[in-house]
Amino acid sequence: MPSLAVLVATTRTQGKHGSDFAHVPDGELVDLAPACCCGEYEADLDGPCGNARAFQGLDSYRPTTTAEVAVRALTVVQYRNLFHRSLITAGYEDDQELWREAQEDADEMLDYAASWPPGTVLERRGRVLVVRARPTVLTGIRRDRQPTR
Repeated sequence: MPSLAVLVATTRTQGKHGSDFAHVPDGELVDLAPACCCGEYEADLDGPCGNARAFQGLDSYRPTTTAEVAVRALTVVQYRNLFHRSLITAGYEDDQELWREAQEDADEMLDYAASWPPGTVLERRGRVLVVRARPTVLTGIRRDRQPTR
């Protein structure tokens, strides 16, 4: 099966900033959180409105400030369908416009994910994604295991 580089929620590097938050299960696919109308969206990126620094889980609809590039066994069509399904489940009316928006959002996230190697942790600063941690040899290794001798 084909594989895609995608962005998923991660708790790696959480706490680097005092304004960090992680309410999305590790490994859940994420999108950029939508803009809000509180007037603080990009005025103060570390202020009380976290939307300008958040990713949003496709299933949980919860926010997180960190995402990691991961490889998943998905086709582009399957990935786009997940974005479309997420919008329908969130209560949006299903029509051609919604399908187009889902495709555009999915493709934007694929472009972001393709820009860095798997294991890279990203943070969001408005419409810009910034590398927070580069992949290491240990990325992806379970840290709860003890070395065997």
